[in-house]
Amino acid sequence: MEEKINRTLPEGSDSPLDHSINGQSLQVGVLTNPRSGGNKKGLGKIYTILVQWPEVLHREASTLEGMTEALSFFAKNGVELIVINGGDGTVQALLTLIERAEIFPKPPLLALLRAGTTSMLPRDVGIPGSSATGLSHVLRWAKCPDPSLTPHPRSILRVQRGDGQPTQCGMFFGVGAICQGIKEFHSGVNPMGWRGQIMPGLTLMQMLLAILRKNHEKVPPLLTRSRLDGRPEEERLNLFVLISTLNHLFFGMQPYWGDEDNAPLHYTEVAAEPKYLFRVIPSLFRWQKNRYATPENGFVSHNIHQVELAIEGDFTLDGELYAVGQGPLTISAAGPVMFLC
Repeated sequence: MEEKINRTLPEGSDSPLDHSINGQSLQVGVLTNPRSGGNKKGLGKIYTILVQWPEVLHREASTLEGMTEALSFFAKNGVELIVINGGDGTVQALLTLIERAEIFPKPPLLALLRAGTTSMLPRDVGIPGSSATGLSHVLRWAKCPDPSLTPHPRSILRVQRGDGQPTQCGMFFGVGAICQGIKEFHSGVNPMGWRGQIMPGLTLMQMLLAILRKNHEKVPPLLTRSRLDGRPEEERLNLFVLISTLNHLFFGMQPYWGDEDNAPLHYTEVAAEPKYLFRVIPSLFRWQKNRYATPENGFVSHNIHQVELAIEGDFTLDGELYAVGQGPLTISAAGPVMFLC
């Protein structure tokens, strides 16, 4: 299915895309999270590359305070392209800071390296290859842009909690069994230090087995009350709800089949005890509606602009877990943000 993304920027804006079109080199800043899954084994290859590019600014940060300081430093020094050498949680934190704090007078172009444990976001809107290979590619491109990489505008999502806490931004939101799966993933034994899609795949298989056995202790049903784009509120007992601006999740999954055009958020929910679940699973990899994936069978999917979601417990944003707090959540579209991929 052809990608449906917003390729427009706010009227009158100037972005790093203009420089790439005109063939000008970009001022680059690299932000490294040394605690991300892919960086825990060492940053020797990254430093070897960076020493060859003395004009490139580099900062390490693993906390929100450190990331804020790094972004402020980049902004003061005219950085137009930020290379994020970290995991999905690092990307989520930086998207939040860039959107919330208005640090940059002009939105920077972002290049995401596969430096996390799962790296779901970079696999969709990032640089192919290892973090070292990706960094070299980006730095060469920034010096002399060519068609091998292209800036693409993509929407992100904004999460507002009803208790007035600061907004957060990211690209993948989930509740219910998705949060349970993340907890299983982090509590599981990974002696080999596997990265990529192996451990998420094993966790997914475990969760599917629990669902098949109707193990509600491991995968408890979640009561959700949702209002999509101002429509009447609907209450359901769901297995999970996900909302995303990514075109692909891990393993290339595309669990969306809404037919609304020009809506940036993909919304999908699956009932606590869906019918024909294993007949629907293949369609999750094709962005194509399965004839069994109907609301009557417990499968709902739409493309939307905003949803008000009332739940209890926690939610995940790009792999990080957060408490819902008091009142409903409001998830809406933000951006667009420019990604180099």
